[in-house]
Amino acid sequence: MRSLIENFKNSLSTQILTGLVLGIVCGLFFGEMASTFSFMGDIFLRLFQMPVIPYIVVSIISSLGRLSYEDAKSIFLKGGIVLMAFWVIILSIIVLFPLGFPSWQSSAFFSTSLIEEGQSLSLIELFIPQNPFHSMANTIVPSLVLFCIAIGLALITVENKQALLKELDALTASLLKITGFVAKLTPYGVFAIAANAAGTLPLEAFKRLGVYIVIQAAIALILSFWVLPGLIAALTPLKYKDVIHAYRTPLITAFAAANLLIVLPLIITRSRELLLALDPSEGKNTLNINAPLEVLVPVSFTFPSMGKLISLAFIPFAGWYSGNELLISQYPTFLLAGAASLFGDGISTMRFLLNLFGIPADMLQIYVTLDQVSVARFGTLLAGMNTVALALIATCAVNDLVTLNKRKIIRFAVVSLLAILLALGSIHLLFTYGLASNYTQDQKLEKLRLLKVQNTAKSVTLFTVAPPPIPSDPEKSRLDQIKERNSLRVCYDLIYPLAYFNSQESRELVGFNIEMAHILAKDLGIALELVPVGQGETAPTIPRLSQLLTEGYCDIVMDSLSLTPRFASLLYFSDPFENYTIAFLVRDELRDQFSSWSKLQTLPSLKIGIVGESDYYKAKIKGLIPNAELIPIDSYDVLLQEENSVVDVIATSGETGAAWTILHPDFTIAVPKPVIAVPVSYGLPYGEVGLREVVNAWLELKRQDGTMRSLYDYWVQGKTESVEPPRWSIIRNVLGWVR
Repeated sequence: MRSLIENFKNSLSTQILTGLVLGIVCGLFFGEMASTFSFMGDIFLRLFQMPVIPYIVVSIISSLGRLSYEDAKSIFLKGGIVLMAFWVIILSIIVLFPLGFPSWQSSAFFSTSLIEEGQSLSLIELFIPQNPFHSMANTIVPSLVLFCIAIGLALITVENKQALLKELDALTASLLKITGFVAKLTPYGVFAIAANAAGTLPLEAFKRLGVYIVIQAAIALILSFWVLPGLIAALTPLKYKDVIHAYRTPLITAFAAANLLIVLPLIITRSRELLLALDPSEGKNTLNINAPLEVLVPVSFTFPSMGKLISLAFIPFAGWYSGNELLISQYPTFLLAGAASLFGDGISTMRFLLNLFGIPADMLQIYVTLDQVSVARFGTLLAGMNTVALALIATCAVNDLVTLNKRKIIRFAVVSLLAILLALGSIHLLFTYGLASNYTQDQKLEKLRLLKVQNTAKSVTLFTVAPPPIPSDPEKSRLDQIKERNSLRVCYDLIYPLAYFNSQESRELVGFNIEMAHILAKDLGIALELVPVGQGETAPTIPRLSQLLTEGYCDIVMDSLSLTPRFASLLYFSDPFENYTIAFLVRDELRDQFSSWSKLQTLPSLKIGIVGESDYYKAKIKGLIPNAELIPIDSYDVLLQEENSVVDVIATSGETGAAWTILHPDFTIAVPKPVIAVPVSYGLPYGEVGLREVVNAWLELKRQDGTMRSLYDYWVQGKTESVEPPRWSIIRNVLGWVR
């Protein structure tokens, strides 16, 4: 028993695994209450990243600086070719990763990540630093690595460098001590992150996370036990079975401990034994074996290995998971920036890439959790075989023992590709049909109820058709008349998620604008009358709304009206309450074509449907896409429910169009870059200055007290956690200790 306790204390990997398991158990037990651990996870992530940038600088400079020029030229030329070949293989496989994602219907509420430009990327700034200290401060790892490589190569030719190398070694040791101390905190950090994730993620999300784990594990195993050892056998005199037998113990040890560093000496020893057996001079050691092995194996830690690069597959997975799938046109940038960024640590890389491609940043904590489940072991296994293959093939190349048999290599490549495609296809079929995930986002939208206004039935009158107009007294202002009759008439137009009838048994009228109308009437202390406009016909035009306001059918139009100077003399626009983004409702397969306005300008013929007669939208879109044909349509159904639609896409706002993609998940919202936003307002009777001042003051008050933001998050972005029942947990749903 005592020995077991001692082994547990001395085994960090066991402690990390224990922390992971206990974190998951804690999250499942306490449910959403486990979110209190999130701050501990944030502290751990910051401490973990603290020494990374200094370590990169010191380790690269010292590793290169201690080589001779001849050794560096020979080893790095041939080792670099092998390394680049490995990168091409793994990056090509990452492109294939989405083939394993199941055909699950998915969509998402509007997210600000759709309209964020993301972190700008200039290849010159990414790789060539103008100021290396700026690269350090902003974690621009590729340019920092280039700077360090330049210093390291220059240091090779410098005389009397031993004193400097000695100081760099001391600094490296200091940084490793910091890393070692933080590593001791890893069990606690992993516990906090896992507890928060397991306690707050919807249970349906666990099935989606399993997709990534299974795909990554399958690919890592194929690469580790077929592709890389097979490539060694195809290029060198070494045999496949000898390679597998020689490295079986170190690879299993690295996998179990999730630590490759501890088996490096064993890898070098086994590699030396295998290569010495190839010596044609009967044991006289004429082959140049020691120098390449002793340089390539340690230096392989400086450059991203396959085990590290495979983690890039999390980015397309995160896009698929969050409904922001990477476009085909984004893959070159993704692969180039991702491979270069992985010279640093994985967490910084993921943070950079999530921001670059507009994927929600909260996916980072999911990555850290998955890293402990899959990457930490399967990634280490692949990294170990990557080190073995690099050392053996490059050393054989230095000694002219590599042979290129085209027939043999092509046959091996075809078999390997088929094995990977078969694995991805099998996983796709397994999750698509065997472990199918039910689509529930549409139910979530349809079941939403008013957030802040309750028990309003006595003070609200809901008209199904437009009622007779209220006689107007020309001697009194509209504001005075509203006060006298003690009611406010609000016109609305049905459009998700601003105003619509939910699927509750009572078929309640809900939505952002409807709730704003309730709050306005409540704040004024008067009754509310809701009057529909535009039902069964084309959405009402500004002149028509002006007529309704003037004739007394309503006192205010609570629809999202684009500010239009042309109609400023027909009605008053309130102060803008939000900026809506010009976007397009398109079929999923067309999203790539709508990624930028410049792409749209090259399309020869494009039929764009516009619901209603928004002159501002028409003029704006026509100016941006002069070749497009703009077609007024009555409703979104023209595109959504007709196979032979008269339009190719529908121009809309991203904020409202995203709701339609929830109801019709075969469609998506495309926001062309650069993003163009349009301020939207409510409509008021022309000349009614007093009413406009009251409404503007009320809008400012609701903006300042957070009401408008909370309603926007709830109705437009679908952040409904505050009204949803608590996540399932043992303490609540099994034991019943809390409510």
